[in-house]
Amino acid sequence: MSTEPQGAQFFDEHKQDRGWAKVVVKRKPALGGLIALDILTTEPGLGSFLRALDRAPLQVHQTGEGGVTYRFAWASGYANGTMVRVQGVLLND
Repeated sequence: MSTEPQGAQFFDEHKQDRGWAKVVVKRKPALGGLIALDILTTEPGLGSFLRALDRAPLQVHQTGEGGVTYRFAWASGYANGTMVRVQGVLLND
């Protein structure tokens, strides 16, 4: 079970805007408590950035009504078909 897809803006550990994805779907929590997001973007730079993540901080700001901000203490990304899957551990705010 996953939540409804929404678009989102992505920021790196320096709060630099890395791009926008039109679809971001939060997956059911994985074993070990990792949070996983499936991301569909048409921006090659964002796709490359996300696939290269290796235990790096990341912020994801979902747009739209009821948008959520995910602040990852660390996240890693990899290609998952036409999407990118990012998984990691959220910061305890």
